[in-house]
Parts: sequence; structure tokens; C-alpha cells
Amino acid sequence: MKTSHSFCIVIILFSFLFTSCIEKNSDDPKEVYKLWSGREPENDVKILKGQYWQSAHFTLEYKMYMELYATQEWIEEFIKINNLKVHTSEIDLPDNAPSWFKPKIGFTAFSSPNDISSIYFVDLKNGYLLFHETQL
Repeated sequence: MKTSHSFCIVIILFSFLFTSCIEKNSDDPKEVYKLWSGREPENDVKILKGQYWQSAHFTLEYKMYMELYATQEWIEEFIKINNLKVHTSEIDLPDNAPSWFKPKIGFTAFSSPNDISSIYFVDLKNGYLLFHETQL
């Protein structure tokens, strides 16, 4: 009896382990936003393009690129909540970035002091944003 109970626990654990470890990929802008944020886009955000990859590993490892428009209020709140600061050091864009991910002169680059691998380019005049976020 004890052996069958242990066997059932092992089967359940392996089932959970293998079903939760599925790689995720998306180029659908709204799905990318949802995978990244955990919710549907707000009304004050318009997602134009996106690319998302998440590893099949049980830890949260992902790369995300997103092009969007947002209201000034949304941008200010995003910067505040994420404790972003103006990025002052040199920026090396990944070689495998999507072809549409091209920050223009005049964008302000922001990053977190705790995570310089993620970068957020913001055109404060037009509410146009390019995000590249990495968690590996």
C-alpha cells in the first residue's frame, strides 16, 4: 500500500514537471504583451509588434521585444513602478533582434539599475516605445 502511494506521488510530480516545461514562442503582439505582463493590454496601450521566447526550463527565462504606443501617464507610471533610470552607458543591441527593432536618434533609453540587460527606448514626445527585456 505504501509503495503504490509513493508511486502515485512520483507520477503526479513528473506529470507536473513535464507539462509545465514547454517552450513558448510568439510573434503575435497582443499575446506577447500578455505573456510578458500577465494580462491583456490596457486601453491606453497599443501594441504594434512583438516577439517573445520563454525557455522550457522550470525557472522563468525569457527574451521579449515589443513595439508599442502608450499614453504619457502609462509611460510615467511604467518608469516609476520599474524604478527605471536614464541609461547613460553604451548600448549593445543583440545581433538576433527582430528587423523592426531599430531605436532612432532622439529616443531616451531607460534601464533598471538592478538589470542592465533589459533596455527601454522611449520617444517621450510621441509616446512611441521599443522594449527589449531579458531574464536568463
